[in-house]
Amino acid sequence: MAMSLRTALTDSRASAIPHASVRPSAASVLALGRIETKRMLLHPAFLVGMAFPVLLARGLIGGRGTVPTLSMVIVGLLLGLLIGTVLTANIAALRPRRDHVQELFGALPAPPETRTAGVFVGLLLGPVAISSLLTVLGWMLFRTDPKIGPHLDLFLVVQIPLTIAALGAIGIALGRWIPSLLGGPVIIATHIFTGVGWAVPWIQNTGSGIHRGWHMVYLVAAVTTWVALAIARDRRTAWRFAIAGGAFAIGVWAAFHQIPPGGLQ
Repeated sequence: MAMSLRTALTDSRASAIPHASVRPSAASVLALGRIETKRMLLHPAFLVGMAFPVLLARGLIGGRGTVPTLSMVIVGLLLGLLIGTVLTANIAALRPRRDHVQELFGALPAPPETRTAGVFVGLLLGPVAISSLLTVLGWMLFRTDPKIGPHLDLFLVVQIPLTIAALGAIGIALGRWIPSLLGGPVIIATHIFTGVGWAVPWIQNTGSGIHRGWHMVYLVAAVTTWVALAIARDRRTAWRFAIAGGAFAIGVWAAFHQIPPGGLQ
């Protein structure tokens, strides 16, 4: 049995397609990114997530007779966008494995990480861009509102697209390392049922007392960590793991320092 296993491993190494030694080209990554943008935005999981405000409005009207306001609709759209982004980003990262073509990427002229980089570009051109538009629209509509306006500032506006990018990056990285469709639902369930989103908040306004500089460092570090880990899955080099580890350490440091001594208000 040991001899058979050794022979199988030797044959597997001998027949494996070597990784390309070149770096991904901007043109190929952008081309894949445009395709991934369309596939993400038209995926049923993303469309169901974006339909969340409709379900919310139906529940409010049918349940308590309350007419949903425009602010409720925009918040619902952003929440649905967040859920849809996590699910579709995870599914996009899993697509090559589901289609059994992952091992064929090594035979292409472009390096294997081009595929993962294209998924990240699709994330930026699709869900992150839409979240930016919704955030700017909400800011323009409610900046003069006496109840909502005082809580809106540039700090809040920037956080929302960064949060969408961070959670989408988590979905992609998890899909690259763990070949399971449960990755996206697990990320969402973890934030809802374990209190992670409350212990280390993604989005906070200035009035909460959070240290804005450390919070922005935390968000950028989170995005960097998961992007580096996802790319490292394609070609495991020391410097990629070093970037992921360094960004993770910075993110942990910033997460502890962003909370004021008395806690968030």
